[in-house]
Amino acid sequence: MRWTRRQFVGTTCSGAAVTALGLIGSSAHGAVSGSEAMTAATKSVAGPAKHPAVGAPMTPVEAARGVLTRQLGQHAASFQLELLQGQNDEQVYEIEAAGGVVRIQGTTAVAICRAAYAYLRAQCGAMITWSGRHLDLPETLPPAPRERVACPYRYVQYLNPCTYGYTMAFWDWARWERELDWMALHGINMPLAMEGQEWVWQKVWLSFGVSQAEIDAFSTGPGHLPWHRMGNINNFAGPLPRHWIEEQRALQRQILDRMRALGMKPVAPAFAGFVPQGFLRVKPEAETFTLLWLPKEFLAIPRNTRTFILHPRQEELYREIGKRFIEAYKAEYGEVSYYLADTFNELAVPVSEGRRYEDLEQFGRTVFAGIEAGDPQGTWVMQGWLFVYDAAFWDSRSVEALLKSVPNERMLILDYSNDLVPGLADKYAPGPWKRDHAFFGKQWVNGMAHTFGGNNNVKGNLALMAAEPAAVLANPDKGNLVGWGMCPEGIETNEVVYELMTDAGWLAGSIDLNTWVPQYCQARYGACPPAMAQAWALLLESAYSAHIWMTKQAWQGEPSFEPAAASIDAGPVFARATELFVSCSDVLGKQELYRNDLIEFVVQAAGGYVDEQLALAVQSIRSKELKTARSHADHALAMLGKMDALMHLRPDRRLETWVGAARAKASTDDEAAFYDENARQLITTWGWPGLSDYASRVWSGLIRDYYAARWAAWLDAEIRGTEFSLDMWQQTWLSRPYRASTPMPVNDLFGTARAMLSTAGGSR
Repeated sequence: MRWTRRQFVGTTCSGAAVTALGLIGSSAHGAVSGSEAMTAATKSVAGPAKHPAVGAPMTPVEAARGVLTRQLGQHAASFQLELLQGQNDEQVYEIEAAGGVVRIQGTTAVAICRAAYAYLRAQCGAMITWSGRHLDLPETLPPAPRERVACPYRYVQYLNPCTYGYTMAFWDWARWERELDWMALHGINMPLAMEGQEWVWQKVWLSFGVSQAEIDAFSTGPGHLPWHRMGNINNFAGPLPRHWIEEQRALQRQILDRMRALGMKPVAPAFAGFVPQGFLRVKPEAETFTLLWLPKEFLAIPRNTRTFILHPRQEELYREIGKRFIEAYKAEYGEVSYYLADTFNELAVPVSEGRRYEDLEQFGRTVFAGIEAGDPQGTWVMQGWLFVYDAAFWDSRSVEALLKSVPNERMLILDYSNDLVPGLADKYAPGPWKRDHAFFGKQWVNGMAHTFGGNNNVKGNLALMAAEPAAVLANPDKGNLVGWGMCPEGIETNEVVYELMTDAGWLAGSIDLNTWVPQYCQARYGACPPAMAQAWALLLESAYSAHIWMTKQAWQGEPSFEPAAASIDAGPVFARATELFVSCSDVLGKQELYRNDLIEFVVQAAGGYVDEQLALAVQSIRSKELKTARSHADHALAMLGKMDALMHLRPDRRLETWVGAARAKASTDDEAAFYDENARQLITTWGWPGLSDYASRVWSGLIRDYYAARWAAWLDAEIRGTEFSLDMWQQTWLSRPYRASTPMPVNDLFGTARAMLSTAGGSR
């Protein structure tokens, strides 16, 4: 979770309302009672190693063959795959094509898949993405000269703990299988693997004597699990139903088995020091600190969400809890070697006055001790975000103190803030690796976040992504740099960014965008006519040149007399780029990925017009020109309806798709209603005022039924001079199961797009 003070100042809500919201669903969706607690609590936490394999173990070639068969169908038979001998986890492939046969040798399944995808893009003009695919492959695949490619990194890392909320919260195995194929094709070999841990934690806490009721009170709803796991919140929008915990247990088995088959290095969870309040009942002698998520001064976080962390003097407890968790985890899911544990993610660090550095060293030592107790060869993985988020506290000496007790080769730091621009906000700066001497010898991954909250507005600093990884690789002060990472809080957005960043993970040199972008367009759309080349040149000057942050247009934010966009480009250069892009419809209009991009570009350009009309409407209300205000409001709402209609053409950009996936996880009607509300809560109010619309989306249904409807109700009340409670409106919308209204029809995508751009351009 990332935010700036200026983005959220001025929003208020009563603590009582927030507390009540936090308890929604506490008993209505089938939570397990104390009498239904797991009978395994009386047995050994781990038990015998009994990991049930989903299928017979696959060789790397068989695993890679499975990816190609699922993605290419009959064309997969044209690929001859072989294993290449490698050393020390090196990722290398050799490829050559002749006579319609593509011969690939790779050191791992991921290397083989990456080779196949690189060939498909370069030689066949093909692309496989989240939103669709361009796979117009010839019957006989074209020749390609022999090439050997060695990945310059040991690890190409992927995912952020928050992705498991903002995007993946309600995924099933079918969606996970597609993602794992996408990872392999894009050369990713170190994904985070966060599902299924709640089943293990239940066993661990029950084994200590914590009651099921106390565990339920400790938990959160499914969408909010990432922040519960990182120690930011407890007791919020929960508890988790037993059915959820069991379903995710089975899902994680499948995920990890496939990751291992592909030769990936999954990063599993570990004990970071956080305990349920009920643990203090059974261990009253345990010393703990009580923490509240930062920055509490303006987020109005309810105190009942507070978390508890063991004092680092409790090293034996760290060891015992860490050991029980890892042993139980391995017994259930099989072998892992890398463990994510974030002890101070956006939390105030409880150090004693005068003992700051000693306490930090003790924290580092005890957290590692818990991991080592469960896996004597395990590697502690830690997000480096804390060093950036609270840079005022984490000076170099403090960072060194936290890390110094951990052996260099037993720690891996994910420094994923390297796309933050200096000066954007006083408290934020690029990743601290330069300041902190490349983390004092620890292994580290250079990475970028790209998007916070899962916002899917058009954005991304492509020039930075093309140049920065190579520059760091060549830097003599890079220390023990072992990986390149992509750590977005949400995915399924801005696919150009992820094609570029995954390419950067397999190149030692910088990427020339003047060459790369036309090749990208050829692979994505099937052609790159002159107008398309001009459009992308302007996109590189506008939306794809900017700093990346939490983004939204003003119409996505809570109504106020000061509507403001956050880090969005919908200006004249972007609008002209969109016009040029639309002008290619006669040539490219039949291509799915072209239509997908057109819809997003047009909607963002039109959203700039909506923002202007909303600003004019509130100005007119202030000046008592109420007829003029109504006219501007009507213009804004009419355009929002058209934007919603365009987005509805994409099933992956519909609120009903998100809610449908959530409800499909349920085993009862009550559970379905619970998941429905939790899914919508995460992407709207989040949970309290400071985070409202942090995870905003440009989605059909959300536009017409939430954003537009909210603005319409607020504007109508202001124009009429009647009372309006924004908080009540939002909570009422959340409390009822979602029933999508009917979107406007779109009979002619390209004609509608041109008309919308004409209307939007006419206001400038």
